Amino acid sequence: MIKTIYKKSFSFLVVFGLIFSATGVLADNGNGQGVSSKPVMPDSTTGSGNGQGIVNKIKSNGNICERITERAGAFQQKASDQESQIKTRNMTRLTNWTTKESEQDAKLAGLRAGWDTNRKNQFSALEAKAQTDAQKTAVANFETITNAAITTRRAAVDDAIKAFRIGMQNAITTRQGQIDQLVSGSAASRQSLWSKAEADCTAGVDAKTVMANLKSGMQAIRTQTQSDKQNVAKINTTVATLVATRKATVDKAFSDFKATMEQARIALKKAFGTTATTNSTPTTTPTTTTTTTTPTTIGN
Repeated sequence: MIKTIYKKSFSFLVVFGLIFSATGVLADNGNGQGVSSKPVMPDSTTGSGNGQGIVNKIKSNGNICERITERAGAFQQKASDQESQIKTRNMTRLTNWTTKESEQDAKLAGLRAGWDTNRKNQFSALEAKAQTDAQKTAVANFETITNAAITTRRAAVDDAIKAFRIGMQNAITTRQGQIDQLVSGSAASRQSLWSKAEADCTAGVDAKTVMANLKSGMQAIRTQTQSDKQNVAKINTTVATLVATRKATVDKAFSDFKATMEQARIALKKAFGTTATTNSTPTTTPTTTTTTTTPTTIGN
């Protein structure tokens, strides 16, 4: 039962694996393709010697400036909204993670309280069956050893859970920090590119040149962003290591507890004049074949 509870803490971890999807927003939906795919650009090279060509060029640049200004504002708002959504979503997941941990802790505490009550009742039954001073002393020693072994085991298990959670929190925080930096950096680069396009077309740079620079710049940022995403810390290996370490610690705690209790049972049964046998369950005491039968369980 107790091992099942410890393992459940990792299941939430799998859910917690959904936090990495935040990088998906890096695919640019406002990458300038709408501007460059079907630009409205009158031929600025036409016109007579009366300056019509210059007028056409100014009109062309003016139209592009309007479109760029409109799209730049929309892009900035969309980038801000997406970044806010990412932070909110991640904060919600972390909150859910913390809530889940608290629920697991409360459940385990409740189970342990029940086991403690059951163990005390069985100790009382043992004490009632003890007739001689030797038997009473054996029962008292058994109770002391059992309580100490359970305290030691629980401390080891709790430490394993705590170390696992701290390790996971550190790994997630590190990765999320890199993702947030990547998202904000990519948005800033795009915003800078939009601002330059606005300044260029306002300064009279040829519309085709403005559009070409904007399009190539967006593609370069997108390529760089995809490359940077590959360098974001992966935590799969870290998670596997943390899980293995936690399992090893918990397994050792139960193994040590089992060995201690086996010796305690041997001493107890000897005091009651029975032959000791091996019991593979770390949380049980063997039953006797006489009228002084000991309880079969001592709780976790």
